[in-house]
Amino acid sequence: MLNTLMLREWLRSMLRSCISKIFGDLMLISHISLSDKITLLTYGCNFKCKYCFFKPLSCKKYSVDEILNKILEVNENYKLDKILIAGGEPTLQNDLSELTKLLKDEGFYLMLSTNGYYLKDMLDKLEVDEIHIDLKAYDENKHIYLTSCSNKKVLDCISYIGKYRDEFNFKVEIDTVLIPNIVDLDEIEKIAKFLSNWDLPYRITGYVKYNNNLNAEKPDEDKILKAKEIALKYLSNVSCSLDFKRHKKSKKVII
Repeated sequence: MLNTLMLREWLRSMLRSCISKIFGDLMLISHISLSDKITLLTYGCNFKCKYCFFKPLSCKKYSVDEILNKILEVNENYKLDKILIAGGEPTLQNDLSELTKLLKDEGFYLMLSTNGYYLKDMLDKLEVDEIHIDLKAYDENKHIYLTSCSNKKVLDCISYIGKYRDEFNFKVEIDTVLIPNIVDLDEIEKIAKFLSNWDLPYRITGYVKYNNNLNAEKPDEDKILKAKEIALKYLSNVSCSLDFKRHKKSKKVII
C-alpha cells in the first residue's frame, strides 16, 4: 500500500509538472456557469473521486487576460458581483493567483472551491474572499478509497489555516459529503472533532447519486439533520444541504 501511494504521489507531481511545461502561463477552462454568481470551471483534477459528477463541456486554453475579458463579456448583461472558481481542481492551474488578483482588481467578491491538496503552498499568493475546502473523509483509508489519494496534505492545510486563521484575509469553510455506510455519522463526528481545534465553519451535504461510479444511496433528511446535530456538539457554525434547498437555476456558457 505504501509503495502504491508513493507511486501515485509521484505521478501526481509529474502531472502537475507536465501541465506547467505544456501550457505555461495558460489556464485550462471548461466553461462558465451563471446563476446568482459567476462560476468558472477549470479543467483537470489530481483526485479520482468515485462520486464526482463534473463532466467538462470543453477544454480550452486561455491566458488570465483572456479569461478576465470573457468573464466581463458574459457578465455584461447580468451585472453579477460574485465569482466562484471551482473545477476540477483550480489549484492545478498555473496562473490561478494572477487571475484572482485581476478579478479582485475588477471589484468581484471571489470564492475558491478546492480539495486542499496543493492549497497550503499558494495561500500567500491568492487574493480571495472565501475558500471552501472539500474534506472527503478524516479516515485516511476511506479518503484513499474515495479519491485514490491520501488526505494527509489536506488535513495539514486545514490545520495550518486553523492555526493562523487570524492572519488571513479570507473566510474559510470545510465541506463534507455525507455518504451512508462510507462517510457516515461516525466519520462526520471525527471531522467535527478535528475542526473543533479551531472552531472552523463546517457544511455537510447529502450525497446525490448522479452520473458517478459510487455504489451508495442518498441519505434521508433525518440522517442529514442528525449529522448536523452531531457536528454542533463540537462546532459553533454548522450548516447542511437542507438549509439551502432552493438554488437559482444556472445557465452554462461555453467559452
